[in-house]
Amino acid sequence: MTSIVETPIKKRGQSSIDVAEAIRQAIRAGELLPGMQLKQADWALRLGVSRVPVREALGMLESEGLAAHEPHQGYFVAVLSEGEIEQIYLLRRLLDREIAAALAWPEEAALDGLKAIYATAEAALEAGDVGAWLACNDRFMLAVYRLCPLDIVVGEAIKLWRRSETVRSGRVRHDWHHLSREAIRLSLGRILTLVETRDRAGLKAALGRLTQVRRSPGAGA
Repeated sequence: MTSIVETPIKKRGQSSIDVAEAIRQAIRAGELLPGMQLKQADWALRLGVSRVPVREALGMLESEGLAAHEPHQGYFVAVLSEGEIEQIYLLRRLLDREIAAALAWPEEAALDGLKAIYATAEAALEAGDVGAWLACNDRFMLAVYRLCPLDIVVGEAIKLWRRSETVRSGRVRHDWHHLSREAIRLSLGRILTLVETRDRAGLKAALGRLTQVRRSPGAGA
C-alpha cells in the first residue's frame, strides 16, 4: 500500500468535517485510490491543522466505510470487493426506489438551490475539472435525497452513497475520457428536469440507472 504527500494547500479550518471533506475530494479527484494510506501527519501538514481534527475525520470516514484502520499501520482508503460492491448497489437500488416514491416535490427556493448546484457542475464540466464536477454531483444528489421525508431511509441511503465514493468516482473518471460532455451533462440534467416536471416514474427509472453495477473500470455509479 502506498501513501501520498502533497504540498500544503489552503487551510480549510479546524473542523473535522472540513478535513473529512478534503479527503473525500482527494478521492473524487483520483489523487487517493483504494488501498492508499491516509497518514495523519501528512494531512495535518497539508491542511494546516493539528492532528486532532485529522484523527477525528479519519474516524468519521471509517464509520462511513470509506476508510479502513489496520492495527499498527494506520488508516487506508477502503478497498471494496466485487461482492461488497454488488451488495451496496443492491441496497442503494432498493432505497432509491423508496426515496423516489416518497420524494416531496421542491418549492421554488429548493428547486433554485438544485439549479445553482447544476450551474456550478456545468462550469466544472466546461473547465474539464472532474474533481469539482464530482463534488457538485455529490451535493446535487444528496440534496435530491433530502427532499424525501423518510429520514431513516434517507440516512441509510446517504451512508451507502458515501461508502461507494471510490466506485462512483472511478466510474466517472473513466467516463470523463470516453463519453461526450453532453452525455456527462445529462447525468445530472435529466434528474433536474424530472424533479422540476414532477415526473415520478421517470425519476424512479433515472435513479435505478445510477445503481446498475458495470463490469468495467469503476464498476458502479
